Amino acid sequence: MGAINSRQKGASSEREFAGLIHDHLGVKLVRVLDQSRGGGFDLAPAPNQEGPVVDAMRGLAIECKRYGNITPHLMARFWAQAARQAEAAGLIPALAWRADRQPWKVTIPLSWLAGMGESKEIEYAVTLSVEGFALAVRERAGG
Repeated sequence: MGAINSRQKGASSEREFAGLIHDHLGVKLVRVLDQSRGGGFDLAPAPNQEGPVVDAMRGLAIECKRYGNITPHLMARFWAQAARQAEAAGLIPALAWRADRQPWKVTIPLSWLAGMGESKEIEYAVTLSVEGFALAVRERAGG
């Protein structure tokens, strides 16, 4: 029963985060169907969307995590997974995460945000609110 509940919780979390992105950016994110079997990332823009904001989002491999308490050790593990999956897909990692009773946050490489360096190690990543992430995506898309 635990695996089913975990999958349901994961799917629910992905829908929750996708709803926030739609609210802030107007981009519809859909679940990547091969993710659970193939170990890939969780969310991508729906294929029928176009525009500079959607293009900016298409460059990201979005991995969602929802846990009761997210410790630094868990965060490092989550980031390593997101970075591996993004590299396999030729994309930039974007880790969307939320602990119980906390708002969603998004961790992305500093290089994607500010063009500083190339490292995707967690020490060279930045964590933003969903609003800050949406602003960064709009800026990356050209305003």
